[in-house]
Amino acid sequence: MKLRIACCLIGICLLGCEPKTPGAKMAGEKSIESAHAHEHDDPKSLRDAVKILAKHTETINRAFNDKKPEDAHDSLHDVGHVLEAIPALAKDLSDEKKATIKKSVDELFACFGALDEALHGGPETPFSKIEERLAAAMTDLKSSIE
Repeated sequence: MKLRIACCLIGICLLGCEPKTPGAKMAGEKSIESAHAHEHDDPKSLRDAVKILAKHTETINRAFNDKKPEDAHDSLHDVGHVLEAIPALAKDLSDEKKATIKKSVDELFACFGALDEALHGGPETPFSKIEERLAAAMTDLKSSIE
């Protein structure tokens, strides 16, 4: 199930943002060539990954709480790249910390995936049902690297 969620999120990140009609522009976009032309944050360390993830989480929280979910679009896509990098960055930690990190990453993938899927016409996911899960997973992730 977790693998399916991760694959879905990755698929959405890679495929979900492309316009359905060749030559069409996405909302707020100047050209198709600019779609996902921004650089992804590549974390250099586990602390860096958590810092980047916290920044994106803050952006996502603000966007949904302000009732402007489209403002979270780029961050929802970028978090997938950061989450994918975390297990390799945690390779030198204890098995207990790795397990906590894996659980947190899986939960974050599920939460961010549900929000992103809703932005792309999937099932509506009220942010109020995700917000506490996001906060708990981020708290667990942060505590595992301290």
